[in-house]
Amino acid sequence: MSNGDSKGDSSNAGEAFAIYYNGHALQLQWKGVPPLTRSPALRLCYMGSEREETKTGSVIGTATGIGTGTRSDSNWLLLLTADQTLYSAQLATGSKILELTLLRTDIVDVDFCRGSRQLFVVLANGSVQRQLITGGYRPSAWQTLSFDPLELHDEGVCMRRVCCSEQGVVFVSVSGATYVLGSCGEVFNAEQPRHMRLCEEGKQLLDLVAGDEHFVMLLSPHQLAEDVLQLQEHQEEPGGSLKSLHSGSSEHSFAANTRHLLQQGYALLHTQLFTFGASNGGLLGTGDHIKRAHVARLEKLDGMGVCSIAAGREHSVARTLDGRLYHWGLNNRQQLGEDLSSPMEICLAEQLTPEQHTALEATCGDYRTMLLNAAGQIQTLPHGHGHAQSQSQSSTYEQTLLHLQMGAAWPRQMRLLHCAGGYTLQNCRQFQRQYHYFLSHLESQLQLLLKQREAVQTLLIWELPALAPLLLSWERIVCLVAATLHSLEGFYRADFVQPADLLFICYHREYIELFENYTKAYCDVLSVNGFGETVATIGAPPLSNHNPLAELAEESYLTRLFQQPFAVYQQFMQFMELLVKTQPEYDEHRVAWSEFARMSCISQELAVNTKEFWSSKECTPRIAHLRQSQRRVILTSALVPLKLGNAGISMSSHSFILFSDFLCQLGSHALQTYPLNALWVWTEGELGLRITTPEKSFVLVTRKTEYRKVWLDQLQSSIVAALGRPLGSPVPSVRSTAYEYSRDHPKFSRVKSCGTWRKGVLHGNCYLEYPDGSVYCGEMHHGLIEGYGKMVIPSTGVYVGNFKGGRFHGYGVYEINGNGAHDSEIYEGNFCEGLFHGHGMMRNNRYIYVGEYMANTRSGYGVMEDLNSGDKYMGMFVDNKRCGTGSCITNRGDYFEGNFAADDLTGSGVAVFENDYYYEGELTLHGPNGRGEYYMPSGDAGNPLGASEEDDDNYELIGNKMFGQLSGSWETVRIQTGEMVLNRRFPKYPSSLGRMAVDHNRKWRALFHNFESDVANCSVSTSSSNSLASLSMGTLKKAVKSTLSTAQIWSCIAIYMNKQRARDAAKPGNYFNNILLSLPLPPKSSPPPQPATSSSPTSQTSLVSGKQQSKLDLFNSTPRRIHSQETLCRKLDELQRSDSLISIGHNSTMDTRSLVSFGLDESLLNRSFNGESNAGNLSSSFSNMSHHNHNNNNNNISKHRNNSNCSITSTASTVSTMLDQVPSFGMASTLTEHDVSCIRLYLEQAFKDRYHPLYALNERIANCFHYSYGYWKVKPTPILAKQAMREWESISRRIYRFVRKMFPALPEDYCYLDGTREVISHITLLYPLVLSEGIYSTLFVLYANKYNRKDEIYRQNLNHAEKLNDDELVQVLGHDRCLNAVMLATQFDAAVQTLKQLQEKFSPQDMLTVIQRSMELLTEAYEHAMAANGSQLNADNMIPLSMLGMLRAAVPHLGAELALLDDLTGGPNFQAEMNGMAGYCYTTLKAAYEHVTMRTLQRTS
Repeated sequence: MSNGDSKGDSSNAGEAFAIYYNGHALQLQWKGVPPLTRSPALRLCYMGSEREETKTGSVIGTATGIGTGTRSDSNWLLLLTADQTLYSAQLATGSKILELTLLRTDIVDVDFCRGSRQLFVVLANGSVQRQLITGGYRPSAWQTLSFDPLELHDEGVCMRRVCCSEQGVVFVSVSGATYVLGSCGEVFNAEQPRHMRLCEEGKQLLDLVAGDEHFVMLLSPHQLAEDVLQLQEHQEEPGGSLKSLHSGSSEHSFAANTRHLLQQGYALLHTQLFTFGASNGGLLGTGDHIKRAHVARLEKLDGMGVCSIAAGREHSVARTLDGRLYHWGLNNRQQLGEDLSSPMEICLAEQLTPEQHTALEATCGDYRTMLLNAAGQIQTLPHGHGHAQSQSQSSTYEQTLLHLQMGAAWPRQMRLLHCAGGYTLQNCRQFQRQYHYFLSHLESQLQLLLKQREAVQTLLIWELPALAPLLLSWERIVCLVAATLHSLEGFYRADFVQPADLLFICYHREYIELFENYTKAYCDVLSVNGFGETVATIGAPPLSNHNPLAELAEESYLTRLFQQPFAVYQQFMQFMELLVKTQPEYDEHRVAWSEFARMSCISQELAVNTKEFWSSKECTPRIAHLRQSQRRVILTSALVPLKLGNAGISMSSHSFILFSDFLCQLGSHALQTYPLNALWVWTEGELGLRITTPEKSFVLVTRKTEYRKVWLDQLQSSIVAALGRPLGSPVPSVRSTAYEYSRDHPKFSRVKSCGTWRKGVLHGNCYLEYPDGSVYCGEMHHGLIEGYGKMVIPSTGVYVGNFKGGRFHGYGVYEINGNGAHDSEIYEGNFCEGLFHGHGMMRNNRYIYVGEYMANTRSGYGVMEDLNSGDKYMGMFVDNKRCGTGSCITNRGDYFEGNFAADDLTGSGVAVFENDYYYEGELTLHGPNGRGEYYMPSGDAGNPLGASEEDDDNYELIGNKMFGQLSGSWETVRIQTGEMVLNRRFPKYPSSLGRMAVDHNRKWRALFHNFESDVANCSVSTSSSNSLASLSMGTLKKAVKSTLSTAQIWSCIAIYMNKQRARDAAKPGNYFNNILLSLPLPPKSSPPPQPATSSSPTSQTSLVSGKQQSKLDLFNSTPRRIHSQETLCRKLDELQRSDSLISIGHNSTMDTRSLVSFGLDESLLNRSFNGESNAGNLSSSFSNMSHHNHNNNNNNISKHRNNSNCSITSTASTVSTMLDQVPSFGMASTLTEHDVSCIRLYLEQAFKDRYHPLYALNERIANCFHYSYGYWKVKPTPILAKQAMREWESISRRIYRFVRKMFPALPEDYCYLDGTREVISHITLLYPLVLSEGIYSTLFVLYANKYNRKDEIYRQNLNHAEKLNDDELVQVLGHDRCLNAVMLATQFDAAVQTLKQLQEKFSPQDMLTVIQRSMELLTEAYEHAMAANGSQLNADNMIPLSMLGMLRAAVPHLGAELALLDDLTGGPNFQAEMNGMAGYCYTTLKAAYEHVTMRTLQRTS
C-alpha cells in the first residue's frame, strides 16, 4: 500500500512494530498480560510449519499447548525484543491474527539451528542455553553450555551473540572471541563448544549472519586511523565511544573530539567482509566455486563502507554507508536473478521516487531480499536481473520515537526490518522525511568521493610533496563525511530526534576546523600553481610510464577532484537554514557555518589572485624566492599606488607588495621585508601612513584618501590575521609575537626574539635566542634586557637574576661551567655592571667564599673555607688575597689572629692551639717570626672559688713560658735570643685575643647595602624615581648610599612584594617555563618569514653598547675563550684574570641549546625557532643550583629541632592583609603599647612571608652566619663563641636600623614603654623573630664545644640518675628525704615537662619564661606535698629541688644553654627581667647546674 493509504489495522495502534505475512499486515494479539512499554524487535526466528514438520518428523506445540507436544497446523515464530523478552508467536492457518505468548525475560540473543532442531539463547548474564525442539517448547528442558570446562578464566566466558547455520553454530563473547559448535564443512566440526579464531587478531567482529551452509562476518578495520590520518596521540578514555566526546573549550578536549570523529568515520569506511562455509558454489562471494577450509576475505568490498549485512538461506546482501546494495549467492529460487559468485551492486528501478531510491536497510528472507526505503516503505526485490519494484509496501507509523545511544567507535544502529520465513517485521519509526534531500545528496557526495579515491590513492603512492598536506586533509574530509552521513541517517531514522545530537551541529567547531585545514591546504596548492606543476610532473617520465588514470594528466580534473569537498559544507549550510526556521535556537550554529563559508570563499579568491600574481609580469626574479605555498598576495602598489614619503626626486623607485605575512619593499638595489606580526601602522597627515617595525620607522604616501583607506584597511586586517586574531578585531598596539632581527641591527644582530612588544619595542616578558646559541628568557624594558631573567650561555653557564642595560646587575645566581662537572662553580650574590660586585657567595670544588666583591675580585670582609685543607679564614680581602685584619682557623682547630698580607699572616698577632698552648707576638701561619711569647700550660693553676675553666678572663693555668726572638715552626719553636721560664701562672687565653679581629660592625656591610639597594630599586615608575634608581643601584666608580623617606620605603616594599608574587603566581611550575608557555613561539614546521634584510654588507656588533672595559657584556664581537677568575683555566701556572667574566664571540661552539637549559617540556622544544633542540651539558638546572648545599658539617653537637636550617622555618605562607597595606602604626613621634604589639605582629608575618624583603634579608644573613660559624669539618674552637655572639648583636642592630626606617616611632637604642617596665630595643623586638632556628643552632654548637667538659660531667650524671628511682636519687644527692613526697606530686612532673621545652626555644624571653614557669611548678609541688607539715620552701630547699627537676628533665647540654642565655640577656634590655622573678629562677637553675657538675654521682652503700 502507498503512504497515503490506510495505516494498517487500528488494533495495532501503539505497537512498536508491525508484522506482515506474505505482504499482508497481521493483527497482534498478546496472550496474558501485554507489556506496558512496547519495545522494538531485535530478532525474528522462524521455527517451521506443518509441511516442514512432516518432512522432518517434528512436532511443534501450539500456542495454547506449549510444552504439551501436541500438533499444530500453523507457523511458529520466536520474537526477541529490546527489553530482553522472548515471545512465541503463532499464526493459525487462514487467520490474520498473530498470537504472542511470553516465554522468558532474560534473553539478549536467540537463534534456531534447522538441521539439529536446537534452539540457542544467550542470557543476560552471558551464559548460553539450548533446547532440542522435538515435542514442543518445554520451559524445563534447557541445558547450559560450558565454554570453559577447565576453568581457565577467573570470571568465566560471557557471550553476547549466537548465530546458526543449518548444522553449525558460532558464538561471540563479550571480549570478541569466537566459539563454534556443530559442523561447517572443513572449517570446523565440534561436538562441544570450543574456541576458534575466525578473524585476525586486532580486528573486532561487528556483525555475524548465516545461511544454510555459509556465514558472513562484518569486521572493523585492522589498520588504525592514527597511521593513515596522522592523528596526534593523546590520552584516550576507555571504550572510545562517541558519547565520550565532550564539547569542552580546552585544547585537549577539542583535539580529542576531532580525533574521535575521524576515528569513527575511518572505522565506518574501512570495514571488511569475511565469509566461510560448508560449501561454496558462489555462496562465499569469492568469485569462484572453490570449497575452502578457512575464512575468506571479500576484497572487492574493502573500503566501500559496508555498514550492515544480511543472509538468506542461499544468498547474502550487504549495504554500504552511502546507500549502495551488493548481493551474491545462489539463484535456486530466483532470489538474485542469476547466480552471483562475487558481490554485485543492486540497481534500483529508475522510475522510483527519490525516497524509494534511498535504501535505509536491506534484509533477507529465506529466498528473498527486502528493502526499507526512505519513505518507510518495504520493497521486495523481484525475480529478474536486479531491478527492484515496489511489490509490497507498508506505510510509516506515527509512533513514540525511540531514543538510542550511539554505539562504539564503529556505531551500529538497531535494525528496523527483519525477515524470517514468509514473515516480515518492521520496527515502527516516524522518519524525518523533510531532510531526505540532505540525506540523499550527502550519500551522493560520499559515493563521488569514494569513486575518486583511486585517483587520490595513486597520488599518495607517488609521494608528491606539494600535494601531501592536501591529500591528508582530503582523506580526513572523506572520513568526516562518512561519520556525518551515519549521524544524519540516524537522525532521519529517528534513532535520535534532537538536532543538537547531529555531529556537524554538536561539534561544529571541530568540523569547521577540519574544513578550514582542508581549505588552507587546497589554497596553498592552488596559490603556487601546484596543480599545474603536479600535472607536469605526472606527464613527465617516470610517472608518465606508470599512470593508471589518464585523467590525472589534466589540470582541470585535479582541480575538480579537490574542489569536491567544498560541496559538502554547502549541504550543512542549507540544512541549518531549514532547521532554524522551526528551531531558531540553532541560529548560532548557522552563523558559524555561514561565516566559515564566507571566509572559505575569501581564501579561495585570494589563492586565485595569488596564482595570477605569480604568473604575471609583476613576479620578477628578485621576488621569486618569496613564492611559498602558505603565502598570499593581498595588495600591490601597482594596483593601488603607494610610495615612500621621503623619496623625493630619488632616481630609485620603490614598489610595495602586501603579502599575508609581511610587507615587501622592492627598491632598485634592495629588497626588504617587514613581518606583519611585528608591524604597526598609523595614519599620518592627510595621505600618509606611518609604518613602525622593530628596526625602522618610515612613512608611506598615497595619492588619494581612498587609496590610503584601502591600504590602511588591508594592512590592519592582514596584521590581525597574522596575529591569529578573529577578523574584525582591532589592531593591538601591545602584542606578543616573534621576530628575527637582521644582521644590521646594532644590538640584536640575527637574534631571534619572541615576547611582548609595544609599538615596535620589546617591553615585558620575552625570549631571545642569539646566533651563538645563547638564550635569554625574562623581562625587557624599552628594548633593553632589564629586570628579572635567565640567561643560558654556551660553554659557560647559566645566570638567573636581575639585569640592567643588558648586563648582570643586582642580585642573581650564576652557574659557571668548567672543564668538567667537578670544575663548575656557582656564584650567588650581587652584580654591578656585569661584574661580581657587592655581597656574594662563590662555591666550587676548591673553596667556598661568602663576603664582599669589588669589580670582580674578593675585596672587603669575607669568610673563605678551603675545601682541600679544611682551613677557614674570616677577615679582610684585597684583590682576591687575604689582606688586612682577620682570623684563620685550621683543620686541627688552631686559631690565628692578626694582620694578613699577600695571603699570609704577618706582624704581630695571636695564635691559640688545640692543646691550649698559645702565642703572642710576631708570627706567620707556619710559626713564630720575631719577638713574642709562647705559653705552654701543663695544668690548672688552682683557681679561686667561682672561677671555672670556661671563664676566659679569670681562669689561670700553670706551665712554661718562652719569650724573646722566636723562630721555627709551631711543632718545633726555637729561641733565637730569649728565655724560657718554668712553672709560671698565666691566663688561659692571651690578653690581646680578639683585638686584631675584624670589627663586627664592618662585617657584612655590603650585604646590608645591597639589600637596601634592592629595596630602593623597586620604584613606582622610571620617570618619577630616577633619583631612587641612581641611589639604589650605584656604579663601579662610586657607591651611593640610599636615603629614602619612610613613604618611599613603604612604596618600594609594596613593589618588591608584587614582583616576587608575580614570579610565583603560576606555581606549581617554573617561572620561566610559564613565560615561554605564554609566548607565541613559532612552530617547528613553519619558520617565520625572512625579516627586514638588505643587500648591503653587515657587521656584527655587541648586544649592549658601552665602554670596552672590565664589564660583563653579554656578547662581544671578539671571539675568545671565557675565563672566570680562577675557575675556568686549565693550567694553574698560566692563570690569568679576565677583564670580563663573559666575552662571547659569534663563532663560539654551542654546547647548550635553546630551551633545554630552562628545564622545559619536550613540547616546548619543538616550538623553537629553527627546530634544533640538542640538549646541553650544564651540570645542573637552576632549581638544583639555587638550593645546592654542601653538607660537610660533621659536628655531632646540635640543638634538636624538627628542621635544622639557616632560615626561619615557614611553610607556604598565606599573604596577610596586614602585609598588603601600608601600616598606620609606628609612624608617630611617640610609641604606644598598641604600636608595639602591631609592629611585632607585622614583623612576625614579614619574616615568614617569602615575598617580603625582610624574609630575603634574614635568609642571606642566616647563610652568612652559617658559613662563618656553623660550617665545620672539624670541631670548632671555643674562642669563636664570644665572637659569634658579638657579631650577631651587630647584625641585629643593623636589621633594627632598617626596621626603624619602616617604623620611625621605634627608639634608636632602647626605651621603656610609658607606664610599664617593658624595654623596647633591637633585642626584645627582633630576637624572638630573627634569632631563628638556624642562627641559634649555630651559636649553640659553639657554646656546646666551649662548655663540653662540664657538660660531659653533667651527661654522665644524667645517665646515672636515669637508672635510679626517686628515693635512690634523693639519697645519692644527699638531700632531705622529705623531697621524695615532692617528687610524687603531679606538679613536679609538670615542672619536668616544662623544663624539657627549653631545648625547643630560641628566644631569650621564651627561655626565661620556660625556666620561670618550671620553678613555679616546683614551688607548687613542694607546697602541695608539705601542706600537712606547714613547711615553707626556702633557698636551702629550692636548689636541691631544682637539682632533682633538672636531672629528671635531662635537657641536653644544659650548661651551653644557660651560658648562651646568659650572654643573650646581658645589657640593659633584660635588666628588668633579670632583676625580677625570671632572673631569680634563672640564677637558681644555674646554681643547681653548678652543684650537679661539681662531682660525679655515685651510689652510696
